[in-house]
Amino acid sequence: MSIEDKIEMHQELLDYLHNLYIRKNCDYGDSVHDTYQKYGLISFLVRIEDKLNRARTLSKQDALVNDEKIEDTLLDMANYAILAVLELRGDQENNE
Repeated sequence: MSIEDKIEMHQELLDYLHNLYIRKNCDYGDSVHDTYQKYGLISFLVRIEDKLNRARTLSKQDALVNDEKIEDTLLDMANYAILAVLELRGDQENNE
């Protein structure tokens, strides 16, 4: 795969994550923000750790749930990391 292909795929993944965030926000509201308000950064670290544990399991064996792929788990981790940064930046803005 060429670097140009990787750059294009990177953008496609970012677009996918953005659209997934929009869809999930419509379904769940801003629940991650509410949880962050209650528990702080640890709320994201726990969710990311859950996903990491799932990725570890999926890397060793096939999932019994047919529609669950390691790629989905990794992308969820990426989105949680981005959402954590959004919350941290929101805190910084509120403290300025």
